Amino acid sequence: MGKNIRKEEFDFYHPLRVRYAESDPQGIVFNANYLTYFDVAITEYFRNCGLPYGELNSKFQADFHVIHCEIDYKSPARFDEEIQIYLKGSVSGVKVFWDLAIFRESELLCSGKLVYACVDSKSGSLKKVDSELATFLKWTPKVSSSQET
Repeated sequence: MGKNIRKEEFDFYHPLRVRYAESDPQGIVFNANYLTYFDVAITEYFRNCGLPYGELNSKFQADFHVIHCEIDYKSPARFDEEIQIYLKGSVSGVKVFWDLAIFRESELLCSGKLVYACVDSKSGSLKKVDSELATFLKWTPKVSSSQET
């Protein structure tokens, strides 16, 4: 993601208060927890769209597996702060691309990308993302780039 990330670029956000167990003895969030925050926001996005993540299999016979992740850290979140996790999703074939950013008020704490591969929940084989699912979740078609994962 670019250097000047703005909240308006995203489709959804989820607020979260940093819990004690997520921070180190200095009160700073341990770096791996940002991936958990991304996952929480994606789960809440599904719920907000009317599809609790747990119903993905029964309604679309699909599951998603993370195949790529990256995080660019800017500033630490700390115990008991409220942060906002922003996201937007796009789709291309069997892949779902998530752009994410975490803010504390107007300050960007980190940005990241996740790429999911869609698999058939019965066979475990790669499966093109169902167009009904993509429309339901308001994913836009991914514009190709030479740097795409």
